[in-house]
Order: sequence, then structure tokens, then C-alpha cells
Amino acid sequence: METPHTSPSAIQSFPIDAQVLYRAIVNSTEDYIYIVDMAADLALVSENMARDFALPGRLVPGLVPLWGEFVHPRDQKRYIDSIEEMLAGRTDEHNVEYQVQNRRGEYVWVVCRGLLNRDETGRPVTFAGVVAPIANKGKIDPTTGLFTQGECRKRVERLLEREEEPGGILLLGLDDFKRINNLKNHIFGDSVLRQTAQDLQRLLPPRAEAFRFDGDEFAVLYPGASPEEMERLYRTIHLCTNREQEVDGTPYFCTISGGTAQIGRDADNYLDLLKYAESALEASKNSGKNRCTAFTPDLLNLRIRKMELTSCLQQSVRSGMEHFSLAYQPLVRFEEGGGLRLAGAEALLRWSCDPFGPVPPVEFIPLLESSGLIIQLGRWVLEEAVATCKRWLDFCPDFVMNVNVSYLQLADKSFVPFVLELLGRYELAPRHLVLELTESRFVTDMPALREAFQGLRGAHIQIAMDDFGTGYSSLGMLTQMPADIVKIDRLFISLINDRTHEFNRAFIAAVIQLCHSVGISVCVEGVEQLDELKTVQTLKVDSVQGYYVSRPIGREAFEEKYWPVMAR
Repeated sequence: METPHTSPSAIQSFPIDAQVLYRAIVNSTEDYIYIVDMAADLALVSENMARDFALPGRLVPGLVPLWGEFVHPRDQKRYIDSIEEMLAGRTDEHNVEYQVQNRRGEYVWVVCRGLLNRDETGRPVTFAGVVAPIANKGKIDPTTGLFTQGECRKRVERLLEREEEPGGILLLGLDDFKRINNLKNHIFGDSVLRQTAQDLQRLLPPRAEAFRFDGDEFAVLYPGASPEEMERLYRTIHLCTNREQEVDGTPYFCTISGGTAQIGRDADNYLDLLKYAESALEASKNSGKNRCTAFTPDLLNLRIRKMELTSCLQQSVRSGMEHFSLAYQPLVRFEEGGGLRLAGAEALLRWSCDPFGPVPPVEFIPLLESSGLIIQLGRWVLEEAVATCKRWLDFCPDFVMNVNVSYLQLADKSFVPFVLELLGRYELAPRHLVLELTESRFVTDMPALREAFQGLRGAHIQIAMDDFGTGYSSLGMLTQMPADIVKIDRLFISLINDRTHEFNRAFIAAVIQLCHSVGISVCVEGVEQLDELKTVQTLKVDSVQGYYVSRPIGREAFEEKYWPVMAR
């Protein structure tokens, strides 16, 4: 028995105005509608289809071959094969997924479905259907037009089922992408992500596919690729991104880091494969960014250690800063006659944790920053240092305490008010406090931090540029940067008397002369030998710090060593 859904007579008996039906369909969907008169080779397309793909109008001659020119080269065979299957009479259905280029030159994923209608002789009469963006189906990321992470997983799992060499995955992360969002806006950031996705589509070899992961991360799946081919693929991408680029007339610079893992060799399941690629990408980020790292088991061990250390750090902070302490390294000035006079100290954070024991600051401080713990812990450090400085003023009225601060602390809106409240609570004059920031952060984050610098300097709190010479700034930047003190890194001091490295002595001399000309003081860090001390003295530095004077020591040891001297 016929049902209303399948009966031709039911459709024939229902009065339908073709134009009304067409308008209803077109106006009720964002998909693209097409109807092709096969005899006249003339197509009627929906207004949005004509607009979004820059077609010559609503009526398009030769739509089928013209549309094929818009299809991505790697998908054209799939599209053409489906059309030829219909024209050969082997099927009347067209159902293909492919990428097609829109009017902006971007490739977007679509699923194209259509039905070919024939007359009594089998001759094609009409071909009609819908082109639907796959983003509407949840498989495509709407920002970039790339397949999502879920689709990547499906493809990896299919590769793992094959016996031949499955290939590799390249995980990509844009470097400092948050800075682009902060300096511009999220709309501009989305445009950068879209452009990156389009560049990837253009650069990939035929077998590779790109996917959008979370945030600023992308993945490239490269079936059959060797580790060497994965490395070459990254270098190709690196050449494209390692330069100034432009979106809608606005220039930007955003490099890209990578991490690779081999399917089958490194992992036999998707979750482990992704974890290993993330370990490799993280290693690239921690090694200076703008590079690619291949996974090794050591990287995973390092990542596990970082996660365990981060957990211990969180526990220490929650437990009232348990296992944290401050050590103090003296800063001295030269007296007339060549003697040394105590001028202040730098407060240095120390931390130990079971079962790791003492952990070096170079390892745990980046973890504090990446976890956000540096904000809360930084306040504790500042208060401990300010309280100690106030105590030591009784014995050395001109004593100055230097405290390292993270750029993340300075970017926190509550930081400057907290510092001012702290100084008021301990009745400590601002001239007794110096805040140290590493040179690279001065340069890369200056626009975002300018307000904090102005607030601190307006309160007469001095700012020191730490590790000068190891970051990205040039000497010419000194006249523009709000630094009161420049601290020259040990890297230059260690070779200052080596005749084969005369540049170091000349560099330090030039820095001192230039800084003094614009009212900036100079401190030399890392002085460990007597001959180094004598050399920097001849260069007329303002202060010295290093193992020759003293290693960092605890508060009680500092008082025992220097109180008799300060009391005289």
C-alpha cells in the first residue's frame, strides 16, 4: 500500500507553485541551492551562492565545469569522478565532500548533494541539489574552515589500522598569539588564524591534511611521511610564517613552533600520539619558539616532571608559601681608595619540594608564570623583601632592596596599588626599593606594561633591566625604555679579560658610557674573580654583584655577616 510519503499521486494532487516552493527553500536555509537545465546547460543558483563564490549571476552557463575550477586541486578528481558516474548512467546521485574556493580566495569545506532527473529515454533533464558548508554540520571549525580535532582523530585511527608506514603528525602553535589579540582585538586574531589556515592549505603536500585544534594550535596529518619529511614540511611552513605578514592592510608578525610524533613508531593510539606531539611542541616553545622538535621519550619525562613540579608548587602556595624562602645577594659599590661598600641586596626566591629536593629558579619560575601562581607568590616575595629591608635600614640607612618581578605581575592591574600600599604599611621610602625585570620582557611587552611603569616611576620606585645583553633589545632602545638601572649579564663578564673576546670589554664600556649619558646607572652581575672586579672598576660601573662578593645567603646569615659592618 502506498503511503503519503512515497506516493507520486499524493505529490501530483497537491497544488505546488514552483516559484513559491523555490523561494521558500532558498529563504529557509543558509545552504547554497542550484538547479541545472542539462539540455540548455544553464543553471539557476541561489543569491548567496552567486555572491559568496563570485559567480557571473543567478543564471550561470556551464555551472558544472565552472564549479569544478573552484574545487581544490587535491579534491578535483573526487568531484569529477562523481559527475562522470552520473553522466555515464551508473547513478543519479551526487554526494561528495570537498574544498571549494570562495570569493575571498579561501578554501572552505562543503558537502555537495544533488539528484539527476532523466526523461523516458534516460537523457539527463535536470540536475538539482544543495551545497552545504560542513561547518554547519560540526565537522569544520567555523573560524578557519579546517576540519576539527575530532576529524583528525578519526583519520589517525584509520591510519593505525593499516599495515604500511602510517606517517606522522605535526602539531603547530602560533608564538605569542595572545599578544596579537591583546594589541589588536579578537576579530583581528581570528583573521590571523584564518590566514594561517589558508597558508597551510596552500603549502601542504597532496597527502597531508590540516586541522584546527584549540586556541592557536593546528595539526597536520601526513600519511606515509618519514621523520625527515615531517621536518622538511615544518621548514616549508616556517619559511612562510617567519616574516612580517598582513591582514586587511594591517601588518603583524607571528612565528610558529612545531612538534612532531610518528604514528605507530612513537604511539599506537591517538591519545598517546597527541600527548607526545604536545610534549615536542612544548619543548619548542620552551627552547625559544619559532622551531620544531621531534618527540623523544626524554621529552615526555621532562613534561611529566613539569606537571609534578607544578602540582607541588600549587600545594606549597596553598599551604601558606610552605617550602619557599628568600636568599639575599649583596650589591656593593666602590669606595675611594678601591674598597667595597655594601649598598643593598637582591632578594632571590628559593624553593624545595619532596621528592625533588631544591629546585633551581630557572626551572620553577617559568612554571609559576605559566600556572599563574606568580601573582600570589610575587606578593609574598615583595612583602618579605620589604619587611627585611625595613629591618636592615636600622643598620644601613641607605640600603636598597632589589626584587625580581614577572611581567605578568606588572600586567596585573592591582600590582602598582599593592606595591604602594605595602610601602605605606611598612613606612618604607620608595627610594629603598628597586624592581627588576628581564630585558626581553621590557621590549616585547612594553605597550601593554606602559601604564604600570608610569605608575611605579611616578611613585619614585626605580626599575632595573636585568640580564642586559641576552634578550632582544638594542642599545638604541635605552633612551626609550623606562629603566633607571641596567644590570649587565654574567655572559659578558666571564670573558671580559679574554683577549680573544675583546668585544665583551668594548661592549660593557660602551653600555656604561651610554647609560651614564642618559642618567641610567649600571650594575655588573656575575663578578666571580678578583681580576674581573678590578677590570669593571676601571670601567666606572656604579655597583657590582657576584660570587666574589658573596653567594646568595639566608637572612640570618646575611645579618651575621654584614650587621657588624653596617653598624660601624
